[in-house]
Amino acid sequence: MKTLLQVRPILAALKSHKAAVTLLVLEIALTMAVLGNLIFVVYSGIQRSNVPTGVAEDQIGVIQSIGVIGAQDSATIGDDMAALHAVPGVEDAAYGGPPLWYVSGTPVFRDAARQQRVASAYQFLGSQGLSQTLGLRVVQGRDFNDNDLPAPSAVFGDGKAVVVPALITQALSEKLYGNASPLGRMLYAGTLDIRVIGVLDHLRGQITGRASDDYSIVTEFHVGTEHFGGGFMIRAKPAQLRRTLRAAAAALGKTDPGHVQAKVFTFEDYRARYFRGDLATGRMLTGILLILVVVTTLGMIGLTSFWVQQRRRQIGMRRALGATRRDILHYFQVENFLIVTGGVLLGAVCTYALSLLLMHHFELPRLPFYYLPASAVMLWLLGQVAVLGPALRAAAVPPMVATRSV
Repeated sequence: MKTLLQVRPILAALKSHKAAVTLLVLEIALTMAVLGNLIFVVYSGIQRSNVPTGVAEDQIGVIQSIGVIGAQDSATIGDDMAALHAVPGVEDAAYGGPPLWYVSGTPVFRDAARQQRVASAYQFLGSQGLSQTLGLRVVQGRDFNDNDLPAPSAVFGDGKAVVVPALITQALSEKLYGNASPLGRMLYAGTLDIRVIGVLDHLRGQITGRASDDYSIVTEFHVGTEHFGGGFMIRAKPAQLRRTLRAAAAALGKTDPGHVQAKVFTFEDYRARYFRGDLATGRMLTGILLILVVVTTLGMIGLTSFWVQQRRRQIGMRRALGATRRDILHYFQVENFLIVTGGVLLGAVCTYALSLLLMHHFELPRLPFYYLPASAVMLWLLGQVAVLGPALRAAAVPPMVATRSV
């Protein structure tokens, strides 16, 4: 009740400082708009960097092999695969690439005429053993077997209409068929006519934060006498992966001297590089956020200190009339709370507007509603901390100040 009685005289006093109050309210509103959205962007980036791809990330190594023009290439893909499987420590090996690494999206249709696209999915093409090497988990239907697999020419397009088997993710299945089973159904992904034989738990081609990250299709083909370079993957126990990967790269180089190994890396190392830019951006945004919070806090402290200095005589008179130090402290705390509340109300509108702008131009998800009250509480607490020092100095003004001449 006492606090409510103070509100009207406080508001009347603030009217005499309209310019300063307006600037502070605008600063608080800007801080709230930026604060909520920056925290959301930084947190989303950190959260996204921890999203699993759905593969055995700590067990996968990759060797990128590129054919040299004019070099004699006597080894076949079958020879390359045999060499990799013969390396001690290699549990599985396949021709193909892991998530995040040169994975392309392809349009998906349910009609053979390909007239109406129903989704866009990441397409994983690889040799026999691709799903085993990636460590994919089939939750419905079955995995590939050698009798299923077509020749590479059928997958990469030789003009012949061949139906190839495929695995799709649970997310893509729900997108296309809802709760109905996709097993045995036909899909048309890019140039491929595929029949769904199994459903995967998860396989994210990219990690952008969108639901479509988990729309993936896996197709295997049977390699043999073909000659081409590309990605070779091995799977080994985590503790032995780096040593096994070096041995596999050496074995592949010896078997296939007509190819140059452009890159040799573990999937975990590649994942760390993939998110390096996002994490660096997050640190930069955090620095900007801290600077903005400090500037806003200093603004509150400076303005309150200025008002205390301007009203020392008034404070002394209130003390002489019986106001306690606690009353003076409470007065400035309520005054600051009212100013911050004005900034918070305006800032809520600015926060929502900035969120819509980021959604439209940067495809960020909508800012969750709870960020608004969280930002408001943070600013209220920040305001009370900022006003505490000047308010304590104001409360320390002795009553005798009121008897001094100007």
